[in-house]
Amino acid sequence: MSEKSSRVPKRRRVVAKSSTKVTQGRDRWILSYADFITLLFAFFVALYSLSLKNSDDEARLKETLQGVFDAVQKSIKPINIGEPIVGEPKDSEMVEVKPIPAAVPTIEENTSSAVYSLLSQVVENQFSGLHATGQISVTESADWVSLELKSGLLFGQGEYELTNEAVALLILVADILKAYPSVVLVEGNTDDLPVNSRRLVSNWHLSSLRSSSVVDELVYRGVNPTMIAPIGFSSEHPKVRNTNDYARQQNRRVILRISKRNADNLHDYLFQ
Repeated sequence: MSEKSSRVPKRRRVVAKSSTKVTQGRDRWILSYADFITLLFAFFVALYSLSLKNSDDEARLKETLQGVFDAVQKSIKPINIGEPIVGEPKDSEMVEVKPIPAAVPTIEENTSSAVYSLLSQVVENQFSGLHATGQISVTESADWVSLELKSGLLFGQGEYELTNEAVALLILVADILKAYPSVVLVEGNTDDLPVNSRRLVSNWHLSSLRSSSVVDELVYRGVNPTMIAPIGFSSEHPKVRNTNDYARQQNRRVILRISKRNADNLHDYLFQ
């Protein structure tokens, strides 16, 4: 036989692939799906927490979330099906679930300071008639207690010297300010009519001198001078529009602004 004919063709031996590995990895999607459902449940629990306001509900929510996230952490390490997986992931650290902090308590609007309460009692008991006619009023905001006094009660027309009735009122005010030391700004306000006096140049002078007279009297009665100061606004801060005599009477006033914040002195309160 020839050399070509002596060669016997070799047949490749075809080995059928085992379907074991395919079968083993076919159901691994169940693990991802289970983890997804667990996280989705935790998400809806978090949404539900937004509607809980009571402390008991909050504690119950914390316990529920803790249990949910414990379950999530346990499911991070998958269960092997068939042959073990090379490079198996390590356990993750447990993240502590903290409860949602409660809202910061705020001061109620109807909560009144001691200064406001005392001033209101003095006005109602000692000067009820003046309060009824609007000559005296006491108001309160978040930061200030305001005692408004009409200039007709404190001074003569175009004058800046205190009347006897004004002195009697300021003595009572001074007693309260000595008992409750507070920063006090005394504001002087006038109407828009020009001054008719040789001693005064403008309403700036008149408003400043009137507020200074009030400060002098309060300091003389024992109020700490480092806690009080006068301010003159002239006619630049009207309460109402200066359209008639009644409106101008409302604008001629002195206001004691008493701060509700603690301070050692007025200068540091304003500039530090």
